[in-house]
Amino acid sequence: MLPQALAMSRSLPHASVLLLSVLLATGCASMSSARVDARAQSVRIQTEDGWNLAMRRIAPQGPVRGRPVLLIPGLASGDVSLVLDPDHSLAYWLAAHGREVWTVALRGTGDSDHADPASGRRSGYGFDTLWREDFRTALRTVRQSTGAEEVDVVAYSLGALLLYAYLAEDADGIGAAVALAGPTRLDRAGPWLKALVKVSDRFVAREDTLDMGFLSSLTAPVQAYLRGNPVERIALDARNTPRERWRRFAAHVFGELSGGVARDLIRMVNTGRFTSSDGSRDYRARLAHVRVPVLVMAGEGDQVAPVSAVRDGYLALGGPKAWRLLGTTEGLAVDYGHVDVVTGERAPYEVWAPLLEFLDRAAAGRAIQ
Repeated sequence: MLPQALAMSRSLPHASVLLLSVLLATGCASMSSARVDARAQSVRIQTEDGWNLAMRRIAPQGPVRGRPVLLIPGLASGDVSLVLDPDHSLAYWLAAHGREVWTVALRGTGDSDHADPASGRRSGYGFDTLWREDFRTALRTVRQSTGAEEVDVVAYSLGALLLYAYLAEDADGIGAAVALAGPTRLDRAGPWLKALVKVSDRFVAREDTLDMGFLSSLTAPVQAYLRGNPVERIALDARNTPRERWRRFAAHVFGELSGGVARDLIRMVNTGRFTSSDGSRDYRARLAHVRVPVLVMAGEGDQVAPVSAVRDGYLALGGPKAWRLLGTTEGLAVDYGHVDVVTGERAPYEVWAPLLEFLDRAAAGRAIQ
């Protein structure tokens, strides 16, 4: 795989390794060892610019309660981080509590189309393409397939930035939303990420396509079997995630990372601005006009999306909103890190249950807290 990985990018190998760390910062891992239940129905959709995306529909168990839910993963990610296995995943947990759940793999990941210039699928697309094309098409598909006028959206990590951008520019069709560990001030990331981005800035061009699968195959054994390794210390609170579950999570296979997306992330880290690729649209400023109820959740121990970086999005929102800090300050068992909000042993009780309660309250028109 090494020649293939290097052939797909003009970037130097160490720059790709740096970008792997950036990808971890976006919560973008997908697990090759994840077990998908027979209840998950595969669906193919097509964006307006001609890319085919893979979605999954998980039918609710028991009586349906509330609107359908669309789950959005991190950038450069398939959807498996949210469908880890039938026994412990946000998608199956929501379905078990009466919600019809849909997930989507963004372009270049999972079973969705990958860049192929010969077929008209050019590399170099940026952040704006992911929300204008992929997010919008997935949301439209859920609305059309279910007949629901409005859909609830739960977006994880930088997937939450896609949600924010859509809310800032459109917001049509969303009943309520949850932004889970989504930092809108990437300049508030730790010094380790800033240093990596500074070096990556020298080598990555918008037209590049980085195949992260080879790099993830190199790092997975360390992440899976060496407890306390640097990636684990940054990504989660190990006390909150059983080793076997972390092993499955760490046995991840990255999809493609577009150089355009990488350049947009680098710009956000360098400038602290949350804007469109050309800088003409200030998404943070436009969040003041959002009237969709939004719950923003941040892990108190998150070293990837620090509390202040996540709270920035909450403060920018102008409509009904709620804030929830996930940590010992609020009486929880641990200070949640970036990954254990979706893998943690107590996440169903301390993260997912409050998330669902918020969506239920919003759907019922009750006061948002």
